[in-house]
Amino acid sequence: WWFRGNAYFSSMHSTLNLLDLGRCIRAARLARRLTLEEVVSQTDFTISWLSKLENGLLAPSLEGLVRLGEVLECGVEPLVAGLSVPPKFIVTRQNEGRQDAGRSGRNGLAIERLADAWRGRAMEPTILHVSGSGNRKAPANHDGERFLHVLEGDVKIGYGDELIVLGVGDSVYLDAAISHTLVPAGRGPARVLSVSFEPSRNGGPAKAQRAVRVAADRSAKS
Repeated sequence: WWFRGNAYFSSMHSTLNLLDLGRCIRAARLARRLTLEEVVSQTDFTISWLSKLENGLLAPSLEGLVRLGEVLECGVEPLVAGLSVPPKFIVTRQNEGRQDAGRSGRNGLAIERLADAWRGRAMEPTILHVSGSGNRKAPANHDGERFLHVLEGDVKIGYGDELIVLGVGDSVYLDAAISHTLVPAGRGPARVLSVSFEPSRNGGPAKAQRAVRVAADRSAKS
């Protein structure tokens, strides 16, 4: 069934348990007593890519899985059987969250993502490293809700027309549809735990509700 085309693979891809996929690939490699170097020597992969794959840190393409199945002499199906079930839990060790390469450090806001291994997750937990002007030039807003808890330092949150100042141990739970910014309130940077929930990315009731809230916010400002 994995060979019905990329469209079918893509539908499964978003729910793959990458940690278990990596463990299956590593087990298949070790069962054949192959080193990382020996596997990559027969492919176009790099040792870094294969190591990250085995540790659940990246999602492979269909072509990559097919080639691995050939080199490991087991085919694709044994590597992915039963892996479309979400994990019961994932563990992210200290300082092992994925740094968001596309946004980290931009405008003084570095983002460390804590749950990338859980595909199709309902929440987005991150550690925000806030410095300089924070995200003042690119305010955040999205459907749903957001929880912010200050771990280190002090932060000022510009929320619509409101200014919220938080210190270590303080938190705020907010409607994320209203544009908001985070900047340090003290002399040094701050670290903030952020957990966002976005019920809909593709329209529907949540999008309509957001439009109503944003319109109301603009009306209040005028």
